[in-house]
Amino acid sequence: MTQTNAMAQTSNGTINEPEDTSDKGNASIRVHVRLLDTLMTLAGELVLSRNQLLQGVASGNVRATEVSSQRIDMITSALQETIMRTRMQPMADMLNKLNPVVMDLSQQVGKSIALVIEGNEVELDKTILESIHDPVTQLVRNCVDHGIETPGERESTGKKAMGNIRVRAFHDAGQVNILISDDGNGLDPLEITGASGQGVDMTGVVAHIESLGGILEIDSQKGVGTDITIKLPLTLAIIPSQITCVGRERYAVPQVNLDELLRIPLDQVKERIEKVGDADVVRLRGELLPLLDLSQMLGIEKRYVDLTKGTALPDRRKNIADRRSKRHSLDREAAIEMVPDSVSKMPDRASKDRRSGTRNAINIAVVSAGAYTYGLIVDQLQDSEEIVVKPMGRHLKRSTAFAGATIMGDGKVALILDIANLAQMAGLSTMPEVKQLTTASEASVHHEEPKTALLTFKNSENEYFAVPLDSVERIERIQTAAIEQIGERKVVQYRGGTLSLCQLSQAADVKPLTPKEHQEIVVFKVRDRELGLMVNPPVDTIAVCLKIDKKTFCQPAIKGSMIINDHTTLMIDVLELASVIHPEWV
Repeated sequence: MTQTNAMAQTSNGTINEPEDTSDKGNASIRVHVRLLDTLMTLAGELVLSRNQLLQGVASGNVRATEVSSQRIDMITSALQETIMRTRMQPMADMLNKLNPVVMDLSQQVGKSIALVIEGNEVELDKTILESIHDPVTQLVRNCVDHGIETPGERESTGKKAMGNIRVRAFHDAGQVNILISDDGNGLDPLEITGASGQGVDMTGVVAHIESLGGILEIDSQKGVGTDITIKLPLTLAIIPSQITCVGRERYAVPQVNLDELLRIPLDQVKERIEKVGDADVVRLRGELLPLLDLSQMLGIEKRYVDLTKGTALPDRRKNIADRRSKRHSLDREAAIEMVPDSVSKMPDRASKDRRSGTRNAINIAVVSAGAYTYGLIVDQLQDSEEIVVKPMGRHLKRSTAFAGATIMGDGKVALILDIANLAQMAGLSTMPEVKQLTTASEASVHHEEPKTALLTFKNSENEYFAVPLDSVERIERIQTAAIEQIGERKVVQYRGGTLSLCQLSQAADVKPLTPKEHQEIVVFKVRDRELGLMVNPPVDTIAVCLKIDKKTFCQPAIKGSMIINDHTTLMIDVLELASVIHPEWV
């Protein structure tokens, strides 16, 4: 937001928020008059739509009621976005305060350092902006004190005497990123995985950033420099979340912590889920991912659907893999070899699972927070929603498993999961430890051909497509009614901004999509921009050896084809697709 002289004012020239007795000095915020005008317009539209809704209900006109409801839904989204913008403040004030910090400290330690700041115009929620000042300052001080070498040390290694620190703020995937980089000596990898780096304790900084719903990542190369990335939500008041169910309760997983969703049919459990020591893991694209059963963590009775009766019954199995896992199959074979008669006393569970069926599949939300990445097992995966964050009640304040609460559309309360704390409560391994297990596990099969992870989906009923998974940012499901047509392009309001949408039929010789109530969207990142490709389910992931036929089906946005699961599957070229839809992007 560009500040001008036209500001909305009260008697003292500010727009006041509700009084906060803990910090009266920061209890006001300046709001541009254009935002107030927009709020007034939206409030008027909301009143008109409310009157139309009441009239439709009173007259029993179902069509008028539906139209009014859709209109209220769109106005509410616009109102939410505008209200969020009233709390957004430019980062210039905070970032510019770093100049004197670097200047004073560099003189004290006898170093010559140039500081470059980018992204002063990037806006962030006022509460987060105030809370992030101290951690950012501490990280920059660490760069000066422990990262950049003295002029003599730099010249001895062929570097210029003056060191460089760069602080850059930018938007990415609905978040604000702050990149702090230096061209100093770098950090030792062993120090990065611990609580401190080069003798500097980072525990407090990491904990503070995670308390704001953010993530801190460190990428360092010895002798070259260090990049520290802070990823922050735009606001703490309203966040996009994945709604899950365990038993009769609903829980929200913040989208910032969600990597992907898995559904494993029970007849595939013995191939997909294994035991490593005493831990359950799932094999996902060549890596072992630790699993955490949310029902066990929260002490909720787990239930399954009896397919013969159609009723929900208590699930008494304590282990995720149970007797159908590879480990239990090996135990059975070993017992038979040692005591042949024992075969009659050990039931063979290697056959098809008695509870197989889509209603009894194992649902896994793959989540990450800081150094932790794991699979969270839940009973059901529902839609993704934007939720209003409410503080925890006094009786749940000490429950570290939850980061807050929200009120759902039916008036019931859903708790928001704290992904990092759940991992610590369960004693899960961090990602470096998991990768060591994966390396050891794959050592015996290193001779196999390397496989590539693909995301597969449909366009029409008989048209199958795939795209490399590493090019996918995320997968969303939206209401078709939320899609807007502007000229020849379709867009949707998305994570505080606008997401451009397209169909494959706009670039390649394939069928157009059939309209439906909900629309699945695969979001790609194309040169600092996001493009949403509308697709049809099922959307799944698979790891295959790439053997692409680049002749038969090659055309714009399609690089070739290959056979996947007995279907001819066309491989999408994301960059070429974007160049056809938005030539100005590339």
